[in-house]
Amino acid sequence: MENSTLAKPGTKVVRVGPDGSAWIEGYRCQACGAVVTVATMACRSCTSRTPPAAFRATDHGKLFSWAVVHRSYPGIAVPFVSAIVDLDDGLSLKGTLRNVEANALRSGMPVVVVLDDAGGTHDKHGASYVGFHFVPEGAHA
Repeated sequence: MENSTLAKPGTKVVRVGPDGSAWIEGYRCQACGAVVTVATMACRSCTSRTPPAAFRATDHGKLFSWAVVHRSYPGIAVPFVSAIVDLDDGLSLKGTLRNVEANALRSGMPVVVVLDDAGGTHDKHGASYVGFHFVPEGAHA
């Protein structure tokens, strides 16, 4: 029987194991090595008909691009940094970059993926959702 109170993925790229551990999952084409965040029937890069294989993504990457958001929905604290990060294994993810001042941001800044509670939301069984954000390397929080 499935444990209904086990944390659940808060986004499509997050996976949660039966022990509650969480990770980012990507898919890699075995023919050309292209990586994507969603499962596909064929490689979008080389058109190989073999579905890209799932892999556990690294938690290290580099800041590719960002925007400092000063206006958002009610209840969302601003400003925050919306970032695109290239993980070291080739995946690109969009998420929030925390624990950094806007004037310290620079392209190529080393960052780490942090998996944690996705905003404190729970389902009807009390299970939390797992999301992710980034922090500068060396600033785990």
